[in-house]
Amino acid sequence: MKNMITVFGLLLFAVVSAQVKPSLNQYKYAVVPAKFSFLKERDQYMLNTYTKMHLHKYGFEAYLDDEDMPMEAMGSKCGKVYVNLLEDNNMFTTKIIVQFKDCLGNILYTSEEGTSRIKEYPKAYREALSNAFKSFETAGYAYDGTKIPVTDAQLTNAPKAATAVVSSQSVAVPVVVDKNTLFAQPTENGYQLVDTTPSVVFKLQKTSSREVFMAQKGDVSGTLINKDGVWTFEFYKDGQLSTEQVKIKF
Repeated sequence: MKNMITVFGLLLFAVVSAQVKPSLNQYKYAVVPAKFSFLKERDQYMLNTYTKMHLHKYGFEAYLDDEDMPMEAMGSKCGKVYVNLLEDNNMFTTKIIVQFKDCLGNILYTSEEGTSRIKEYPKAYREALSNAFKSFETAGYAYDGTKIPVTDAQLTNAPKAATAVVSSQSVAVPVVVDKNTLFAQPTENGYQLVDTTPSVVFKLQKTSSREVFMAQKGDVSGTLINKDGVWTFEFYKDGQLSTEQVKIKF
C-alpha cells in the first residue's frame, strides 16, 4: 500500500510539473546578461550584443539586463525568458551553447554546440555563436501570447531548478525579423548599424535632433532622418538627391 501511494505521488508530481512548464512561444521578451561569466568585461567582444541580435532575428524583443526595457517587460520577472551562453573551449576550438531558462531556473531550450577554429577570440566567439543559433531554427519559435504558467509569487518558495530540456512543440509559424533589418550599436558619438552577418553598414553621428543623424554608408555620405517612424537615408548620387529607406532595430 505504501509503495502504491509513493508511485501515485510521483505520477501526480510529474503531471503537475508537466502542466506548469512554460513554452518558449509564451515569451515575448528575452533578457541577456550584460556580462557572461566566462568573460572578464561587460559585452566583451560584443558577444552579448550579438546574442541579442540573434534573438531579434528570430522574433524576440531582447535586452541586456542593464538596459532600459518597456514597462511591460520590467513589470514581471517571470514574464521574461533568460538567455545565457555556456562555454567549453579547448586549445584549438571555441565552443558555445545557447541556453534558455524561465524565472525559476527551469531549462526550456538548449541549442546544439556551435564551434569555431578561428584563432582570434572576437571572430571565433561570433562564429561559434552563429553556429549554435543555427539549431534554434528548428525550435519553431513564434510568440503566441498565451499566459505563462509560472508567476513572480512562485519565486519565494521556488524548488531547485529542473534540468530536463523541454523543446517547444508549437505549430505556429515562426516570426522572423526582416533580414534587411539593421541593428544599432552605440558608439562614442552616435551609432553603428550592423547586419546579421554581422558587418557594419552605416556609421551615424548625432546632431542636435534625435530624429537626424549624419550618416556614412561606405564611401557615401548623407543624412539619416526619421520621418513619421520611417528612417530614410538621404544622399547625393551623380548630382541628384536620392533616398533609401532603412529598417533599424535600436
